[in-house]
Amino acid sequence: MGRDKAEIAYGAQPQWRAIADLIRPFCNEIYWSGTEKQINAWGIGARGLVDKIPGHGPASGLHSAFSMFPSVGWLVVACDYPFLEAQDIECLIAGRGPGVDVVTFVGENHDNIEPLLSLWEPTAQRQFLDAFGLGVDSPRRIIGGLQFRAIRPRDSRILSNFNGSENSTAPVT
Repeated sequence: MGRDKAEIAYGAQPQWRAIADLIRPFCNEIYWSGTEKQINAWGIGARGLVDKIPGHGPASGLHSAFSMFPSVGWLVVACDYPFLEAQDIECLIAGRGPGVDVVTFVGENHDNIEPLLSLWEPTAQRQFLDAFGLGVDSPRRIIGGLQFRAIRPRDSRILSNFNGSENSTAPVT
């Protein structure tokens, strides 16, 4: 693509800001996972999570987030879901419940778990960190081994993304 996907403006502002504005009403704090260059360019400061263990794509960002605050639920939303709306975030949050490690959107045939559009509970984070420590760096594969609640999207377009590794993540309590 030749440019930072998080900086693409599908509306009035870059997508990383649009996603932050979208999830802000649902979160106590918002953090962004990205490269040091991105974090500095965006002026995020302490809210920027630079990969502690780089080279594993989005799993590196999840590792940094889950290591930071392991006792809260993390709403993980990649910056490249331009069709996402507040009602979609509400569905993720409403899906929380006893025995559910992750609430995630899935494709039409339940064959496409969206780990970067999910709510990860502390139980899932511990299992993610354990698996990552053993060399498993596929968030989708890790979720597949957890107790997850699959949410069908209200509109299949919300799962249309641009496959970037720049994520906006936020702890949810």
